[in-house]
Amino acid sequence: MADGIQLAGASMIRQQVRQDMLASNLANLSTPGFKATRVFQDVLSDVDAGAARNAEGAQRVYIDFSQGTIRPTGADLDMALEGEGFFTVLTPNGERYTRDGGFGLSGDGTLVDRSEYPVLGESGPIVLDGARTIEVDESGEIFAGGESIGRLEIKNFTNTEELRHEGAGLFAPRPGARLQETEPDVRVHQRCLEDSNVNTIDETIRMTTLLRGYEASQRMLQLQNEALGRVVNELVQG
Repeated sequence: MADGIQLAGASMIRQQVRQDMLASNLANLSTPGFKATRVFQDVLSDVDAGAARNAEGAQRVYIDFSQGTIRPTGADLDMALEGEGFFTVLTPNGERYTRDGGFGLSGDGTLVDRSEYPVLGESGPIVLDGARTIEVDESGEIFAGGESIGRLEIKNFTNTEELRHEGAGLFAPRPGARLQETEPDVRVHQRCLEDSNVNTIDETIRMTTLLRGYEASQRMLQLQNEALGRVVNELVQG
């Protein structure tokens, strides 16, 4: 009986975590370059019939890096990536990575992201130096007045599970994360942005299913609690 209560409680906690993630995904539905957080349960690992956490499986969180829709915007400094890889920006905490190519210019003409962090090229921050119009080819090379002024630093990791969300559309590498040594298989699209890969219908279905599961666990917990109460009363009276 105690195991039943523990099971129901553990299940509700897991479902609450998933609900928070789904809420975050939906909140970022319109955030360019946003990648949804997902959960799956590994029911085959760490088997221990006596442990409540294993009765429904361990819960593992991962980021879904699937491609978002590329949407034309017409803005010269908007850029989207098609394929693998990330734009590189320089933050006070070191290099960070993003799929949000909604760039702008700082006061000194440096290409920056939405948080005003410099966007890195292969030779460091990219300075447009007063150029009114630029052209960016699919390799990420930037041209002003027909002359190359740098190439976007696009990086990828050998295992994207080694990245974590850091807010503001940025991803940070976990300790030990390794950069891919070969050129990422990616194309740059100027005057476009990559939409979030969150699908409203899918997320709503997940939310509904989760809510039903939470209600079922709640009923199970209530029944177990009532049964335990009856047993205690019988022992006291007996």
